[in-house]
Amino acid sequence: MRTDKKISVIIPVYNAERYLLQTLNAIRFQTYQNLEIICVLDCPTDGSADIASKTAIEDKRVKLVINAHNRGLPATRNAGVEHATGEYIHFMDADDLISHDFYESLLNAAIKTEADVCACSVFNEKKPKQSILFVKDEVVLGNDKIHKSEVLYRGWAWRFLIKRSFWLKHNFSFPDLVPMEDIVVTISVVHYANKVAVCSEALYFYKNRDNSILTKTKVDNPERENKWRKNVRKAKHTIKELLRNYKIKRPNKQFLWVKERMKGRFICISDPIEYADLNKKISVILPVYNVEKYLLRALNSIRFQTYQNIEIICVLDCPTDSSAEIASKIAAEDKRIKLVIHVSNKGLPAARNSGVEHATGEYIHFMDSDDFLSSDFYETMIQAAEKSKADVAACSVYYEKKPNKSIWFRKSEVLADTNDKLEKTEVTMLGWAWRYLIKKSFWEERNFSFPDLVPMEDKPVMISMMYYANAVVLCPGAVYFYKNREDSILNKTYSVAREKQRRANRHKAREIYTDFMKKNKIKQPSKLRYYLRKYIS
Repeated sequence: MRTDKKISVIIPVYNAERYLLQTLNAIRFQTYQNLEIICVLDCPTDGSADIASKTAIEDKRVKLVINAHNRGLPATRNAGVEHATGEYIHFMDADDLISHDFYESLLNAAIKTEADVCACSVFNEKKPKQSILFVKDEVVLGNDKIHKSEVLYRGWAWRFLIKRSFWLKHNFSFPDLVPMEDIVVTISVVHYANKVAVCSEALYFYKNRDNSILTKTKVDNPERENKWRKNVRKAKHTIKELLRNYKIKRPNKQFLWVKERMKGRFICISDPIEYADLNKKISVILPVYNVEKYLLRALNSIRFQTYQNIEIICVLDCPTDSSAEIASKIAAEDKRIKLVIHVSNKGLPAARNSGVEHATGEYIHFMDSDDFLSSDFYETMIQAAEKSKADVAACSVYYEKKPNKSIWFRKSEVLADTNDKLEKTEVTMLGWAWRYLIKKSFWEERNFSFPDLVPMEDKPVMISMMYYANAVVLCPGAVYFYKNREDSILNKTYSVAREKQRRANRHKAREIYTDFMKKNKIKQPSKLRYYLRKYIS
């Protein structure tokens, strides 16, 4: 849907020099560009102001608002609203990230439904059990707005895109009740909204850094911690009054917990790996065939990663649309992009194999050209691989079309046992190659290659790779967004002959990996245990 509505993104900035540039780039390089980015500088004492100022010079959409003295998070957000000129407002923390089509998805939902408020999905990296991954898009009315948005238990303000005229009409503002200033406002926002549009595709990455403005000050300042305790008591009292006035029944916590477990939405426990300093190159292999609608987003998702030592190998498999022109144009702008051109259409497996032949990095990653990544995907993966000395690093997966098949690892851990590698990575169930960052020397030593067995060319290779890898490290915080669109190279151009060939390929692929597992005395992971662990435990 085309629209010219402006979104005002409000970012309070205080001592966020390590993360601010990543956050600003995640906003600047969105698929939706009609944004104003309001950085409210709350007297930071580090290099945050310099970073914001430099970015404002590069991008005229960035507006600086400077507090005369440190006013704290609530007042800083309120100041941002005063300077906003967009039709919609979104509050964002200076150390978080968003999916590349975050604003496009939310705004499309807002325009289509005419809702005052749109709610996004959330991946809570530090506490994945508190993530909110909506299964479907829907419009919520009445008291269902409070319950289905889960605002009572996860009332973070950055979860919502809000119509500015609606915000001003009700004179909303954040009270000085840190750390519960959000929920006091968001309950009222959700209650008074004409409707709430739930947008499953828009995903917010909540980092909750240990040295953030909320976590750091509490530890360093006991006096402020006492104030926080008073604020919490006052906020809870205010919330009770609001619920009473709005005649809202508080949902049962135990019911909420059971609902989350049964949906398989929150299955992992955060256990971050300590990072190492490194400069290893990653070769990202991107087969390109008729993806003109999605290629730019995929390329930008790679180009603007927090980890920059990357080469991007676009294997042009004779596309008949404008994909080649898009890749060529971006390659002219970014010298890290290398074009490999096939003289005839060879298909996905051969395109991937060609990419490996041209790769010069220490690590390789296969990516589909209609998918995208979390902004710190490669930083998280390579740090874990180097720290653990593992041949393979495995990421989390958000499966947009079938969210219940998403993969959220329980914790960061290193797997060396063969059965653990096969079962805990779920490779025998979901064998997608793009789930893994792979040491190139290991790939070449074992002479791996993709067989021409679409749509199951991945699984035989990935199962063999898991078996031979010295270790596999799980990376809960690195998230791959799997789109699986209807018109993809795997899903389109139905014909009887083609479907017959695909069935034969599936049968052949199963024979290959089943024989491999029998030959090497590998136990087939229990499907029952897999589903119990994924959806119940």
